[in-house]
Amino acid sequence: MDMKQGDLGLLMALDALLEHESVSVAAGRLGISQPAMSAQLKRLRYLFNDPLLTPSGRHLVATSRARALQGDLRRHLQDLDALVRENNAFDAATTRKTFGLIATDYVHAIVANRLEEQVRSSAPMARLAFLPFEPRSMWDAMEGDAAELALVTGMNLPDARSRTALTETFCVIMRSGHPLGDRDLTLEMFCAARHILISPEGGGFVGAVDKALSRLGASRHVSVSLPSFLLAPALVAQSDALCVVPRRLASLYSETTIARSPPFDVPGFSVDMLWHPRRHNDPAHIWFRTKIANLMKKL
Repeated sequence: MDMKQGDLGLLMALDALLEHESVSVAAGRLGISQPAMSAQLKRLRYLFNDPLLTPSGRHLVATSRARALQGDLRRHLQDLDALVRENNAFDAATTRKTFGLIATDYVHAIVANRLEEQVRSSAPMARLAFLPFEPRSMWDAMEGDAAELALVTGMNLPDARSRTALTETFCVIMRSGHPLGDRDLTLEMFCAARHILISPEGGGFVGAVDKALSRLGASRHVSVSLPSFLLAPALVAQSDALCVVPRRLASLYSETTIARSPPFDVPGFSVDMLWHPRRHNDPAHIWFRTKIANLMKKL
């Protein structure tokens, strides 16, 4: 294949064809007619000396050669797209860009409202997509166009750019009017109470708090396991159970719950901001990254 005889439009057509394995869908994505896309596919088959898409029943499927090309092709097109963006000015006031943010439910809860206000004030036509934290697919989302950056804890991604966004501590929450609410919480009181535990993996009844208690020769009774921090405040507000949650999250529910410091040392954690290096100099990404960084400093 001699690319001097081809053009960038052909490679964009190939990317769309391999993603959708459909001439009509690929044509719709690029905004051209189906006959025009069929002509593009014919040229691509000649240039690569391969069918690229072959019939399988009533559908088309990519050939082995096409599949081998797909990853590198997508990365090169993304790099070219980044090159164009980095050399164009970014106008927040007129952009219609969608900014994707990957984070845990706890982080979304403490940043969503403030971030929406800040973005809306300077970029009224931009959109925000708050995306779930899925460790296995997070890097692919940032490498593609789904997410600008991630706010996560404990992710070791050597290829990512990163910085610490905030450090968090834990507190104990209980319902307003709880019998322990107007007393200094002791270790004995804490262990004697019923507890709600957050198990992100689901169904766990032992966590970091229990390990810390074990080192002190103490233990507690966990009666409920929840998969999300966001479920805890509502349940705590209607029971006598205690729950250990991030302090910034607890501040969102101060009208229905009381926050107390744990009567023993509970290690905190950091929330890191991660992004793909190919976006590092993109003006739109720099604008959004700066918004996030400034917001996290104020939390």
